[in-house]
Amino acid sequence: MNSNNNYKALLIDLDGTLLDLDIQQFIDAYIDALSDRFIEHLDKKDFAEQLFGATSVMVKNDDPGKSNEEVFYTDFCRRIGLSEKEIKPVVKDFYDNDFPRLNCWAREHPRADAVIKAAKDRNLTLVLATNPIFPAAAILERLSWSGFTEKDFTFITTMENMHFCKPRIEYYREIADIINCPPEMCLMAGNDTLEDLVAAKAGMDTFLVDDFILQRDENEPVCDYRGSLEDLAAFLATSG
Repeated sequence: MNSNNNYKALLIDLDGTLLDLDIQQFIDAYIDALSDRFIEHLDKKDFAEQLFGATSVMVKNDDPGKSNEEVFYTDFCRRIGLSEKEIKPVVKDFYDNDFPRLNCWAREHPRADAVIKAAKDRNLTLVLATNPIFPAAAILERLSWSGFTEKDFTFITTMENMHFCKPRIEYYREIADIINCPPEMCLMAGNDTLEDLVAAKAGMDTFLVDDFILQRDENEPVCDYRGSLEDLAAFLATSG
């Protein structure tokens, strides 16, 4: 643990942390809307199975030479029998025109502003450490639902610019390398007891944001700090 709380960087999750998102309703609506775009090729159930299958392959990838985007499309194209050249324009149009309508499942978190302000007041390098299983267009759209823009962050993890996903330890090590900050000088804040707290294995301190906690098992989560988003803002404002 960084006992002096003398952090140089704050990594913070998006869904369920900075953004109040009904994750299950959102995912269901997302799959339903995206599958409509491929209904001529396969039915909704089969589409969902292939999408989750390719996503799982991407999440498990441990090859630093391949971006998440490369891994996903290689597997997804093989599964559904379409080329990347055929798929990508359809996906882009979906994210441009259909995806923004899913904001009905999201609400701004009333304390998110205070956290970002406290981090900026501390001159922390601010990283939006959302699981990079979505393209930048989808992540920036969801970020806008939280009331922020990409200008609020030094770095945002996306499927295009990352080579690992949560909960791989390499995901957090890659971020530390990109922002040129030792892991022990980073604080990772998020609501997922597996995907976010695993940052500790990379040498980072962790803050479990428990407003909308996502607990993966019955064991008591091990974290350096725990509290609401409001508590995180106060912690950042008074430490260091």
